[in-house]
Amino acid sequence: MQSKCPTDERSVKTDRGFMVVYTQRIPGTNVEIEMVPVAGGTIDLKPPSPTPWVDASGVKQSEATLVPPKVALDPKVQTVAIEPFWMGKLEITMEQYMPYRQLYYAHKKAAFRKGYQRPGFDEVDGVTAPTDVYDYSINFEFAGASDSPVPTTSQFAARQYTKWLSLVCEVDYRLPLRSEWQHACVSGQKTERLVDDVAVHFENTEAVDVLLTGSKAASSLGLHDMQGNVSEWVIEDTATTGLFRGHVAIGGNFNSDAKDCQCDSMLRSTEDWWDEDPDFPPSPWWATSDESRATGFRIISPLTQMSDKQRELYWEADSDRLREDVESRVESGRGSFGLVKP
Repeated sequence: MQSKCPTDERSVKTDRGFMVVYTQRIPGTNVEIEMVPVAGGTIDLKPPSPTPWVDASGVKQSEATLVPPKVALDPKVQTVAIEPFWMGKLEITMEQYMPYRQLYYAHKKAAFRKGYQRPGFDEVDGVTAPTDVYDYSINFEFAGASDSPVPTTSQFAARQYTKWLSLVCEVDYRLPLRSEWQHACVSGQKTERLVDDVAVHFENTEAVDVLLTGSKAASSLGLHDMQGNVSEWVIEDTATTGLFRGHVAIGGNFNSDAKDCQCDSMLRSTEDWWDEDPDFPPSPWWATSDESRATGFRIISPLTQMSDKQRELYWEADSDRLREDVESRVESGRGSFGLVKP
């Protein structure tokens, strides 16, 4: 935040000062994440598409979530108010995700220390870390560069990444709500630009060997790849998608036609995303399907600091079944849970 309006860069005026672009360095590394200010406003939010399957645990949608609805459960289009926030200029890359992946090995190493006791699952500063992937050629087929968007992460893993990042950087980060993501996408659109100018999609890409972030023109807000490239995990405002599977990714991807790379283009994860996972039960951190290889995420930092309750809602597992699955895997040694600095 700055008290005076900068003359040499884009800014957003608030009652607290001017929000400007900033770079978040991950402590202990040379890895940086550039964050871009997005002004508040309103957006007409269409209702989410219906969930195409029934959760195997029998949990009803209305009972399967911790996130309180931001808008009423109504089939009509609703106007949602958006507060200012910072958003990642790019999708989270392989390089930016690597320090979090390495936490798995740090947790395992710490477990061998004399007298070490793993913190309980109710430890507010505890975080899970993703296991290594079973087959790099499947999970990272199109992610062969440090600036490739990290693919095949589950929405839960993306949530936990934002928790880890928040704790190590001492700044609140989280996944965007769908309304926030769509607001940033629509606000940044330029009428003179075509989808081809801003999106990597099926029709303008003959073959993908390595997918990169920032290869297309930025929006007027300075955001890259909001359309196409990889679909991006968001959290539903209506909170009807907090199932073991069935989370929403938005914006289209390199496997989508141009018409399906719009600000309101949505897809849901299903059980099929884990069909090719050789692990059983399937990993809560990694998926393996074609759809998951074209799905990633970006982060936001809200202008208003989150409360402890909000942090829990945005960072943790959003269904009892998922929470139980994660805890079971950690207890059996097929996952890790510990402090961000074990």
